[in-house]
Amino acid sequence: MVVVDAPGEAETIVAAVGDRRVTAVICTQGGRAHTAAAVDVAWVLCAPVLLHPADHALWEEVHGQSRYWRLEDGQRIAVAGEQLHVVHTPSATAGSMSLHLPRLKALFTGCALGDSCEPSAPHPTLYRELAFLSDLPPDTRVYPGHGDNFLLGEISSPIDRWVRHSA
Repeated sequence: MVVVDAPGEAETIVAAVGDRRVTAVICTQGGRAHTAAAVDVAWVLCAPVLLHPADHALWEEVHGQSRYWRLEDGQRIAVAGEQLHVVHTPSATAGSMSLHLPRLKALFTGCALGDSCEPSAPHPTLYRELAFLSDLPPDTRVYPGHGDNFLLGEISSPIDRWVRHSA
């Protein structure tokens, strides 16, 4: 099992995990809304924190010199007999990441897609970065960092959704 983002109270997240073994606490971006409890959760669960290095400055604002492991585009992480595919999708931050579980048709997008995610700066390559979404089946369940989950096929275009909610 992995924990995707750790925004709240460490005790609440650890209680939700229960007795399950956690292999990593993955941060889809480096801002406080996605990492507030990451260090404490990782420490209690004896798991590393994974973060894209492009968000190092954001991480330091929240966690100072606390360490994390590098999360890279194309990386594969074993989770409960499945392969979690890591995709660099800079949107809200330069280090924003999405996590895809192809066999389960699940996609965790952090702030790449969602109702209340706003980019911290313009990212002219965003459309290219989100192009991988067009290759996913329409019945892929999207779990954004904020807002309700939805089926990818429910939107006319993943890029349209991002533009609509970021404007």
